[in-house]
Amino acid sequence: MMDAEARYETMALNLKKLREVPGRVVVINELYPELPVDPAHWFAVRGDVHVQGQAVHRDRGIFLDLRIQATAVQPCSRCLTEVISALDWEEHLEFQPEESEGLLQREAFTYSLQDTELSLQPYIVGLIGSVLDPKPLCRPDCKGLCPVCGQDLNIRDCGCAVRHEGDPRLQVLKELLR
Repeated sequence: MMDAEARYETMALNLKKLREVPGRVVVINELYPELPVDPAHWFAVRGDVHVQGQAVHRDRGIFLDLRIQATAVQPCSRCLTEVISALDWEEHLEFQPEESEGLLQREAFTYSLQDTELSLQPYIVGLIGSVLDPKPLCRPDCKGLCPVCGQDLNIRDCGCAVRHEGDPRLQVLKELLR
């Protein structure tokens, strides 16, 4: 049995083996512990990412049908509290050689014909980011943060909202609503 570090290095699809027999289905069953995410992303991955599915090489293209299970953490868009999302979805990916014509008309990733391996990690991280809610809420009635003092209004009121009249440029709109 492999330890976590050894399993982490198996995150690459062996293209040489896949190209040997076009049309042969290669089973993918990977467990990626603590998948690293670039700090520039607005989410983090917590725990293992499980990727199951199959890959096939056909007509110079590589086709993957995957089921991805992961747990993502991102800040609430109103109060910055952690929002934990359990993800479980299926995805179809297509990879075409960089030299292929007409790639702009199709949704396909590229790979070099000289490559012997294809790392799935950046694609998995990108897919996780694409299925997450861009404006997550910790709960539907989240009150957010006070714009004056920064107090989390879900925990307690701060009293600033009573004293704060709002943006003076919007006073005209407030008068129209009266």
